[in-house]
Amino acid sequence: MKAELGIPKSIREAGVQEADFLAHVDKLSEDAFDDQCTGANPRYPLISELKQILLDTYYGREFTEGEVAAKKEAARTES
Repeated sequence: MKAELGIPKSIREAGVQEADFLAHVDKLSEDAFDDQCTGANPRYPLISELKQILLDTYYGREFTEGEVAAKKEAARTES
């Protein structure tokens, strides 16, 4: 549908430079967490989940719920 409407597939395709995005993604994640509308979600997100959604949106990947927790668990067991 995005292609049909001429909408970029990702934030990167919209012309945002990676360095600029990465320099601000932590603040964007915190701002999203602190937004008054966040509490209206069916499940309260973690800041790390919001960051992952932003990263996935930048790179044009689909967000998979539980992916952040799985990555943390994998890193913990490797240590």
